[in-house]
Amino acid sequence: MAAERALLSAAEIAFLLGRESEPTEKARAKTLRAERNIRSNARRTDRRQTDPAYADHTRTLERDRQRRRRIKAQAQRSPPTTEPPAPLPPLSPQEAANRLADYLRNTDTPKTRQLRRRPDLTPRYEAGFAVYRLLSANNERPTRGAMAEALRSRFGLTLTLSQIQKLRDQIEDFAGPGGPWQA
Repeated sequence: MAAERALLSAAEIAFLLGRESEPTEKARAKTLRAERNIRSNARRTDRRQTDPAYADHTRTLERDRQRRRRIKAQAQRSPPTTEPPAPLPPLSPQEAANRLADYLRNTDTPKTRQLRRRPDLTPRYEAGFAVYRLLSANNERPTRGAMAEALRSRFGLTLTLSQIQKLRDQIEDFAGPGGPWQA
């Protein structure tokens, strides 16, 4: 008698385990879940619109979740490899400026044409050369933050990190083969 009560049918086991045995039951369960999600989302949206404290609370929770996700992703990344600095020749800032001016005058590439149209950028590159050379003295590629601070303190130039990135890339390109600051 006790053994008979312990036996469950396949449908009962599927119900208890949350697994529907027939495809129609699976489809119906999926539809019910989707409808329940729609109702829940609508209630949350209405509450966010009517309750500023709740909206602020949910935004805070979302920001915290994203911050934890970024920290976790950063921890999983491999440490950045340090790149060697571009070899710059031992030039004075004036010699570097003269070489850059000659290069811009005598070379016809899209980049040099663009720089000729923007003569206001030339002092930025000259200052960038001096700062890059100074910061790469310990044989490490200068970081954007270090370059930004040096440009601000030594030359009074305040640039965004993306402008610093572009400046650093251009300086390294100018130090490459065929560039004005080729070592």
